[in-house]
Amino acid sequence: MLQIATGKLFTRETERENHLRGVLFTNLHLGGWPAHVLEAPLFGRILQASDLAASPKTLIYEFTERIETPKSGPLIILSHCVDPYLQDMATIVSFALNCTCSPDIDLVRRLTSGQRGIATGEAPRKFFRRVFDKEVHPQPGELEMFVTFVNHLLGLHRKTYLGVMRAIRTYVTGLHRVFDDLELAYTLLVAAGESLTQDFDGHTSDWESVSEHKRLAIDKALDGASSDIAEKVRDAVLSFEHTALSRRFQAFVGSNVASDYFKGPFEKDSHPVGRSELPEVLAAAYKVRSQYVHQLLQLPDMVTLGNGYVETVLDGRCKMLTLQGLSRLMRHVIMNFILRQPTIDSEPYEYMLELPGVMRVPLAPSYWISRVDGDISEAGRNKLEGFLEELAGVLMNLPGATLTDISEVLEKFVAQAQNMKLNPRRPYLAMLVMFNAIIGAKQIPRSSQLEALIQKDLDDACSEALVAHAFFEEAPKWSLEEHYRALQNYRRRRGNKSGIRFPRLFEAAIALEVAERYRDVGSFARCREVVVEAADDYPEHTGLRILAESISKDEPLRWREVLLPRPELNDQGAS
Repeated sequence: MLQIATGKLFTRETERENHLRGVLFTNLHLGGWPAHVLEAPLFGRILQASDLAASPKTLIYEFTERIETPKSGPLIILSHCVDPYLQDMATIVSFALNCTCSPDIDLVRRLTSGQRGIATGEAPRKFFRRVFDKEVHPQPGELEMFVTFVNHLLGLHRKTYLGVMRAIRTYVTGLHRVFDDLELAYTLLVAAGESLTQDFDGHTSDWESVSEHKRLAIDKALDGASSDIAEKVRDAVLSFEHTALSRRFQAFVGSNVASDYFKGPFEKDSHPVGRSELPEVLAAAYKVRSQYVHQLLQLPDMVTLGNGYVETVLDGRCKMLTLQGLSRLMRHVIMNFILRQPTIDSEPYEYMLELPGVMRVPLAPSYWISRVDGDISEAGRNKLEGFLEELAGVLMNLPGATLTDISEVLEKFVAQAQNMKLNPRRPYLAMLVMFNAIIGAKQIPRSSQLEALIQKDLDDACSEALVAHAFFEEAPKWSLEEHYRALQNYRRRRGNKSGIRFPRLFEAAIALEVAERYRDVGSFARCREVVVEAADDYPEHTGLRILAESISKDEPLRWREVLLPRPELNDQGAS
């Protein structure tokens, strides 16, 4: 938010300027420093409320919020208010000045009180030098460095700014978690550096980047294959492989460690890491992160002693970074990376979806399902999903449910059907036969060629054919096992990019059609299994659960009778 408020991302004039002020709580003590030191036109100014205030100290953050002129119409956003800016500035103050700062006074009190963590058994200040002290007094040059750093941060290209702010937030959150969970704190500190690695290391995968055990196994399998085939297989593997993330992490961190990192001054017996030891300690840190994420393994005891701010310890022969050593290294790497990036005074950028409280949600089908502009050939799956969503609402008698007229869409499809490929065509064919059954006299005319396509394309055991046959309560020509496999294939693929997802009503209808076929041939156990599967997939439907518990061998299963509300029951067939 801070970068948006500067106006550097605007494509139009500034419509409104709001002078905002908010309160931050911190252990940072600015007493004796001139007020203008923490001031710059780009981000405003930070003042300490009183030198005599008890801990935590109170900072006043004042700045100008700029609101861009809207593209059209009257101004909609008057202000975002101060809260999102306070959160960002508190995070930056914590990171840049190596202290504790937050809009939440209780958080600052808890972290700086010296109170022992319930799970960790030690106060946070035992693990990190300075960050959680009762009072933090800036050293000469630190506040001037802060102004320079924040100005540079806000001047970054937007993509870089978003990436480094994610890293900074994760770093600061990792520090705060030391009160509750040392392993989580360690993992988040590693993740802060790893996030920059994957976004900005410029890595290009090659075969040697693939982990050795996978690479050797594939090379062995390809032994004897032609060089052309072997190359194609390796390229296919590389296109999906997250190659050697640990090595990429080591390389990125190493490339962003400046020479002054190893110059000190250092406290006695702090055991800082040496440059040649970086690959070893970074590999160990990444391993700890993976072991926690996947197995919730604890840190080695030597790493969590929290005594004397030692930066490295030996676990057997393996040298490892302590929380103090890891935090100093990650903070240095992130800051050094930021200061190496180019800045820009103005960068027109569409930031609306990044504003607080703004989220992207799909529009109701009624807004888009009937649109015929542009190429409709690849919109079939979306339109079928939208059509079934509306149809399910109508069948379930949901308040306000209506069915949008899609005649124009289907007419345009009919004119193009012969030239469409199979997969884009099938959703439209299913939608056409179902819509025609509903619309009555206004049916879309179907030529003999189109009828042939319907017969050919919907004869296959595909998802679109499943829902079309279920809608008409017609048993397809497929074998019973093919029918069940088609149901399972639908369930397996519905979440894939190339899949299709039906409303739960129609998923249950498809399953009941399969169950009825099992009942009809006397396979009652399989019938019950399929009904139970359907009930488990539609847990909010009371009628389906009742059926699963009281299914009869002699009564045919009719999904409309089971799933749809009945007037005589006052629409209580489904909950």
